[in-house]
Amino acid sequence: MAKKYGHVIEFYGETCPHCISMKPVIEDIEKHTGAKIERLEVWNNEENARKMEQYNDIIGEACGGLPGVPAFVNVDTKQALCGAHDKEEIIQLLSGGDCSSNVCKPHTKHK
Repeated sequence: MAKKYGHVIEFYGETCPHCISMKPVIEDIEKHTGAKIERLEVWNNEENARKMEQYNDIIGEACGGLPGVPAFVNVDTKQALCGAHDKEEIIQLLSGGDCSSNVCKPHTKHK
């Protein structure tokens, strides 16, 4: 049975160097896990920027104050990561891990 992953959105800026560095990481995760991460460009797309605003509280908490990009939001768990992260942390976010303080730990139900 395939593993079920949460609905994760990546908010990014088209020319953001940290966002660009995350593209191959996200592609690798999707290829090897079968998970799908919704990618929304927010610097040049007002509709996507408004959608990001819906998550400003949790993104801002992950970013240490103000929301920034890249930001990864698990819509199901209301957890977020801010900035460039490694493959393992993004997979933890997808899996429902506790990502408070911008650091993911395995969720207790996954131990």
